[in-house]
Amino acid sequence: MDLILHPSYFIDVVSLVHLYHSNQIILEVNDNYVKQTYRNRCYIAAANGKLALNIPIIHQKSGGSVPYKSIEINRSEDWATQHLKSIKSAYNSSPFYEYYEADLQELFSDIPQFLMDWNLKTFHWILNLLKISKPIITSAEYLDDTKARQLVTAKQAPILLTRSYIQVFQEKHGFLNALSALDLIFNLGPSAGVFLKDQLDLLKE
Repeated sequence: MDLILHPSYFIDVVSLVHLYHSNQIILEVNDNYVKQTYRNRCYIAAANGKLALNIPIIHQKSGGSVPYKSIEINRSEDWATQHLKSIKSAYNSSPFYEYYEADLQELFSDIPQFLMDWNLKTFHWILNLLKISKPIITSAEYLDDTKARQLVTAKQAPILLTRSYIQVFQEKHGFLNALSALDLIFNLGPSAGVFLKDQLDLLKE
């Protein structure tokens, strides 16, 4: 089964479950930029609940659609430093944050000009940490896939409710579904792969 994905900022856990149980990944690189999606945001579990980390972009002066691949990150704002601070504040007490902190800082030390390139970089970084190896290709034209659009949309209920795992601040806020894969990695570490594997039956319901 192939899975089409729009490159997003630190892929969310629901998309990661679908990815883990797919045979091949097709990265959609010919779409238009759409607001209110995971293209320029991800969510983490912070002390006050679900927290959005947003990447500022340079808005192009165009009345029509703008290709996603042409969207540039707005470097006039020091968003990267703020994101790293927020991630550390949220996960410093998690079981595995300290093991990945240096790698995360190294990742942020070189941020590409274009949003899609940065998202692809975070995508491959996540897969490498989780030791997930899948055939990955890029789309030759826009594929207009319904599931891909659903997975990348941030302002709607996720298309899958995963089983819970222990999260930081869970006693305060309950389990938060569909967070960034960072949440899964910092809380479960090497066991994240086992968690992803155990979600297979949910995809068949």
